Amino acid sequence: MQASVHSARHAANWTHAAQLGAAVGLAWGASALLHLPEGFWAVMSALIVLRPTAGATLGAGWDRIRGTLAGTLLGLAGVALRHVHGLDNSATTLLIVGLLAAASALVPWLRSAPLTALIVLGSSGMAQHPALQVAALRAVEMGIGVAVGLLLSFASLWQATARRFDLACAQVLRQIADQVRRDFAAPPQDAKEREGRMDSLRTELRALAVLAVGAQREARIAARLRRRPAQGEPVRMARIATRTLHDAGAFARHAALRREDEPHGDCAALAAGVAGALEAAAAQLEGGPPFDESARRIHRRTIVSSAHGATWVQPSMRLLMQDLAALTKRADTAPLRHKSAPRGCGAAR
Repeated sequence: MQASVHSARHAANWTHAAQLGAAVGLAWGASALLHLPEGFWAVMSALIVLRPTAGATLGAGWDRIRGTLAGTLLGLAGVALRHVHGLDNSATTLLIVGLLAAASALVPWLRSAPLTALIVLGSSGMAQHPALQVAALRAVEMGIGVAVGLLLSFASLWQATARRFDLACAQVLRQIADQVRRDFAAPPQDAKEREGRMDSLRTELRALAVLAVGAQREARIAARLRRRPAQGEPVRMARIATRTLHDAGAFARHAALRREDEPHGDCAALAAGVAGALEAAAAQLEGGPPFDESARRIHRRTIVSSAHGATWVQPSMRLLMQDLAALTKRADTAPLRHKSAPRGCGAAR
């Protein structure tokens, strides 16, 4: 199973490599076909826009289009002011780029505007092309780059980013299971080492959230093209995966508060039960056996029996099983938590 997961990721990396190579060729070829003097600006824009998934590219492309348009218009206005009214070149450039840079901190989609304006304002006259015309040509070249990136994105909707999201989610669940085992290990894990592993897990969860946004955007686009409702909610699943980390971390409370005379075998059995449930859910996301109600019942019995009736285990186990069921069930709405169920219970923060 792990080999197939690695193979899927490897194939995705090679696909993105091919996309980047194709983007360079198409952007440069389109510029040459239109006899544009500086085709490398089209190549640069295509490489900036193109991302590993179509959903992420479409989001970046739309932001790039709006930012490029704003930067281009203000850049062209600055070039016109310089050449028509004789304003100082440096002062005009610094004023426009500075204002756009400040505005980009307040309006995220303007982040590409300062660079675009600087490129346009930095243009100078070429042979057979006055400065204002060169600025307009650069704007056209950057537009070609964005269009190439979006074209390759639409052509790559078959990549099934939702599948990549499932594999990434499964990897996170396996890392959480490994952390549970370490929390119950004897001797206890070093505090600095544990915090470092938790930081790594949080980083993985942030990357999973980014992938979820792209997967959900692609699902909606594919649904529109096929005229049927989109299936699955990756963004919701990414939030549930984050909750799962806290649910699993609640069991670390037992390891932190266990008495010195408590047999280590009990802790090891509890860790094995929690980690087993996490890995069973991960296996389904990777294409393995279903983590259905019967499987969850077995894991619940293992966890309860290993805890010897400890009262704090029940709410923690219930929350964990609800989240794992939501991750593997693929329901349109997440299972509702019981309002009286306490959150945290020693959850790792």
